[in-house]
Amino acid sequence: MLYVSVHIPKTAGTSFAKALGQAFEEDELVLDYRHARDHAELAARGVGALETHRAWLSPGWLDLARRYRQDINALPKGCKLVHGHFPVRKYHPLMTWRKPFYITWVRDPFARAVSNYFYWQSFDPEHMPDPLVRTVLSDRWSLEDFLFHPALQNYQSLFLRGVPWQRIDFIGVVERFPEDLKKLSAMIGRPLEQFMENTGPVSGAVETHEHLRAHFMEFHEEDTALYHYAVDRSKRAQN
Repeated sequence: MLYVSVHIPKTAGTSFAKALGQAFEEDELVLDYRHARDHAELAARGVGALETHRAWLSPGWLDLARRYRQDINALPKGCKLVHGHFPVRKYHPLMTWRKPFYITWVRDPFARAVSNYFYWQSFDPEHMPDPLVRTVLSDRWSLEDFLFHPALQNYQSLFLRGVPWQRIDFIGVVERFPEDLKKLSAMIGRPLEQFMENTGPVSGAVETHEHLRAHFMEFHEEDTALYHYAVDRSKRAQN
């Protein structure tokens, strides 16, 4: 069994990683944050800046094997859990020959996207290796540009593309973090302590821009469906 924890940006993944670090031994846990390398490789192959994230999260099987075989082979023998930013299919059983237990957290799509925008605003474009983030910053995208750009449409669900939601063993909901963390702890038989790390850089930003929510949820229809699915599933599990 290999626990595969997909950290979708701005879904309490840093807090969750700290809980995992307390629950797993150092040689059992691998943190996989090689996304900057992946984005640079795609850009070097001629993928446009606005397409790098979609290309990263939607690889074909041959591209998946070519891109990640070395990472898979480098996993320590004692590794029991991988956590980080990567497409869920990176650790598919066809790649690892191990049965995966998929874990991820999702968040209200509008709140997640607003938080993501202001988080990216904290970076310096001149020292940003990610082509898409650098473009957002250099071209001075407004929040509305960011929320409604096709390059970022259904960004949350892109991380899970290729694996049916029903096949994800645990989908936690950030707004139900304490309850869902307790449930996951019971499922994997490990104590998971609640931490609060990497909170959003702009307080009240979601409430300030609430008038954009309805249009956003329509534009990101798949992310909206994923979030409702996760909330319903979480609530059913509590009953």
